[in-house]
Amino acid sequence: MAEDKFQVIIIGAGLAGSAAAYRLAKAGREVLVVEKAQTPGAKNMTGGRIYTYALEELMPGEWADAPLEREVTREILMMMTADDCFAIDSSFGSIKQQSYSVLRAKLDAWLAEKAEAEGAMIIYGSTVTDLLVKDGKVAGVIIGDEEMEADVVISAEGVNALASERAGLIKTKAPKDMAVGLKYVYKLSEEIINQRFNSASGKGVALLCAGECNRGISGGAFLYTNKDSVSIGLVVDTEGWKASGLPLAQVAEEFKLHPALLRYIEGGELIEYSAHLIPEGGFKSLPQLYADGFLVTGDAAGLVINRGITVRGMDYAIMSGIAAAETVNEAIEAGDYSKNRLKSYADRLRPFVLKDLETLKDSHDYIAHTKHMFTTYPALITGMMKNLYSVDGTPTKGAVGLVKQAIKGKVPYFDVFKDALKGGRSL
Repeated sequence: MAEDKFQVIIIGAGLAGSAAAYRLAKAGREVLVVEKAQTPGAKNMTGGRIYTYALEELMPGEWADAPLEREVTREILMMMTADDCFAIDSSFGSIKQQSYSVLRAKLDAWLAEKAEAEGAMIIYGSTVTDLLVKDGKVAGVIIGDEEMEADVVISAEGVNALASERAGLIKTKAPKDMAVGLKYVYKLSEEIINQRFNSASGKGVALLCAGECNRGISGGAFLYTNKDSVSIGLVVDTEGWKASGLPLAQVAEEFKLHPALLRYIEGGELIEYSAHLIPEGGFKSLPQLYADGFLVTGDAAGLVINRGITVRGMDYAIMSGIAAAETVNEAIEAGDYSKNRLKSYADRLRPFVLKDLETLKDSHDYIAHTKHMFTTYPALITGMMKNLYSVDGTPTKGAVGLVKQAIKGKVPYFDVFKDALKGGRSL
């Protein structure tokens, strides 16, 4: 092999890129990872929560030293009005180590170090401006004025996959398929977090809420407990945000002041603020995942699902990195880097990742375009529960009567039935 040519070049040292690099380097391949940030994870953000089956698949039994924050043992779903909230607090003692809260700067650095320890070469502070294409085949990358050749290039560029878009290998994601996330991290002592969330050390909470928190814009808010900090933030649909005309930073600042959430972060020191685009188009917006000498993974491919009660992307990023590495290993053995050979990448993703996306292919449209989802319904549910608990000396109404009272005059019964039926099918 020529001195200036690698078997594989990976664009991006996020979870997808480093997972692929780890597997390829472990198999003895010559791997170069090009990362635009000065350190891995510096430009990455998430709510964030990782489902650990993906880490087990990547490195069975060897991920115990990963810098995970708290095991998620409680799930809270919250509906909010301007003054009130209704929350469902669930604990599942039989599910062990299913997921953990994470801070990406720590996790990405750890996984990149694992890849380097296996022999992958990672260069930081360098941006791939274009893909090198020869005779219709991706043959490497271009960094400024320098060309670097490879048999295969794996795009793990993240949601802004500019090099792949410039090469015409994937389309620019449509605004309707995007969301915007804002996240704040507040430092609090482990003791205070344990007290406020009634948790033990190492155990934590995942909270998702909708309603007043997003001022009627399609989307919702999240909160995750870390070891000695709390991550809290907001995700909104880009089209809904544009139509609302509301300043998103102001919406985010106001939602943190809601009594239902302020009590969790009050007195904390703001140590991090970030914002990011999120690909939520799902199955209907997937690009071609392979081409001659090229594969696309993770957020660059749009492998993200928002189901309302769960938001997944990190586990799919790792799984796509594994699938890409296995596909490239086979291609190297065969000496064939054509798209006909590399199409087995999609075959590897199909039984699980692509199957999930296809199953929930209508979830984004349902969540984003159901008229009453983020306004009327949270208010109805919260108001109904408030009336159910109220005792004021007036005649008591049955549960069915309270439901009818809550709905009457606010939304047609048929709309409720139609939305419930569509939601069951979509989610």
